[in-house]
Amino acid sequence: MARHAEEELEVTAGLGIGDDLYLHEPDDNTSSADSDTSSISSISSGSSLSSINSGSDLDSVPDIGTSVDPLIDDEQEIRYNQQYQAVRDRIRLLERTRVLNPNKVHKLSQLHLVLESYKSDDVKRFRRNLRVTPTTFDSLLERIDGHYIFLNEGGGSQLPVDQQLAIALFRFGHFGNSASVESVAQWAGVSAGMVVNATRRVMVAFLDLHDDTIRWPNAEMKEEAKRMAWRDGWLLVDGTLIPLAEKPAFHGEAYFDRKSNYSLNVQLITLPNLRIIDYVIGHTGSTHDSTAFAESRTRKDHETLIGPDEWIWADSAYPVEAWCVTPFKKPANNIPENKTFNYWVSHVRIRSEHAVGFLKGRFQSLRGLRQQIKNERDHLRALEWVRTCLVIHTLIHDIEADSNSMDAEWEEELIAAGIPSDSENSENDEAVTGQTRQRETKGQRKRRKVKDALFTSGVAGPRP
Repeated sequence: MARHAEEELEVTAGLGIGDDLYLHEPDDNTSSADSDTSSISSISSGSSLSSINSGSDLDSVPDIGTSVDPLIDDEQEIRYNQQYQAVRDRIRLLERTRVLNPNKVHKLSQLHLVLESYKSDDVKRFRRNLRVTPTTFDSLLERIDGHYIFLNEGGGSQLPVDQQLAIALFRFGHFGNSASVESVAQWAGVSAGMVVNATRRVMVAFLDLHDDTIRWPNAEMKEEAKRMAWRDGWLLVDGTLIPLAEKPAFHGEAYFDRKSNYSLNVQLITLPNLRIIDYVIGHTGSTHDSTAFAESRTRKDHETLIGPDEWIWADSAYPVEAWCVTPFKKPANNIPENKTFNYWVSHVRIRSEHAVGFLKGRFQSLRGLRQQIKNERDHLRALEWVRTCLVIHTLIHDIEADSNSMDAEWEEELIAAGIPSDSENSENDEAVTGQTRQRETKGQRKRRKVKDALFTSGVAGPRP
C-alpha cells in the first residue's frame, strides 16, 4: 500500500497540488477487507489522476466526491475524495479561463459624438477634433475606403473605416499628452492596441496615394503660381525641424539640432498657394538645410524642371545660384538698395513660411513627434508618419481647392498656430521675421472687415 500512496503523491505533485492535500494511507490495524477495498480505491484514484495529467477529458472522469462506497466509512477517505474533487474543479476552471484576474476597462467613446453629432450640427468642433471639415473628411474616406488593408482574410472584423480614419486624424492633429496612445484610446473608447493598428492601417492606405498626390505642377498650376509670385520666381523652398518627444537611442547626438532639441530635418518645396510639390525627409536635425535640399529632385533636376529664366526663392541658409535667389546677408544687407530688395523678397518668401506653418498648424503632432527611435526601423517609422501627414495635407489642399471650400480664416488660424513653433528665420531675414510677428489678431481682423464693409456700403463715402 505504501507503493500505491507514493504513486499518488508523484501524480499529485505533477498537478501542482500543495502539501496540504491529505493522501490516504491505510493503517496497519485495518482489516484485510478494508485494506483490499482501500487498495482498489487508491488504484482507481491514481489511474484517474494519471489520465487527467496526460491531458484526457476531465468531463469523462466520473464524479466520486459524492458517491462513496457504503463500505468505506473512513473519515480520511471522504476527506481525500472531497479534496480530489476540488482539484478537478480547479483544473477544469483553469482550462476554461484565459484571464484569471480580469481588469475591466470602462470605455466611453467620443467617436459617435464627433462623427454623428458634430459632423452634422457643429462643424467647428468637428474640425477642432479632426483638423478637417466634414466634407473633406468624407472625401478622404472615399479615397481609402476600399483599400485592401481594411479587409481581413480571417473571420475577424475591424472597426469601420471612418472610425479608424478619425482615430488617425486625431493623432496626427494633436501633440503632447493629449496625443499619447492611452489618451487617444480613452477618447475613442477602444483599446490602445486598436489605436496603434488603426493608425498604421490609415498610414498604409494614404502612402499608396503618395505618387499621385505629391507631384510636379502641370502647366496650368505653374501659370497660376507665377501670377501669385513675383516675375518668374514661382517656386519656394524652406526647411523645418520636426522635434522628437525624447532623445533617440539610435545615434541620438545626430538628431541634436541648433535649437538644442532632438529632431528630424524636413525640406519643403512649395508653390505660392502653399501646395507641396516636392520634399526631402530622412536627414536628422543636425543636418544643414542646404545639405538636405541637395538631395531633392528639384535640386538634382533643376535644369529640366526650372526654365532658363525661372528661379526658386530661398532664405539665406541656401546657396546663391542662377536658379536660386536668396536675400542679401550681412554686411551687404546694410546697403539701402539691398535692404529694399530684401524687404520685397520677403513679401514673396513669406509664403514658404506660411506653407510650413500651415502643415504644422493642421497636423500638430509634427510639433512634437511621439516616436521612440531605438533602431533604424524606428527611424523609418517616424519618417512614414511625417510622409503620411504630407500626403494627407496635400490631398486636403487639392480637395478644398477643387470644391472652392477653402476657409481663409481657418487657414490663417492654422498658419498662426504653426509658425510660432517653427520660427527658424535667420538673423538676416529681419523682414520675414517682422512680417510673421505682425499677423492680425482675431479682433484686428474683425475690425478690418467691418471697416471694409462700411466703405463698400457707401455710407461713409469713398475711401480717403
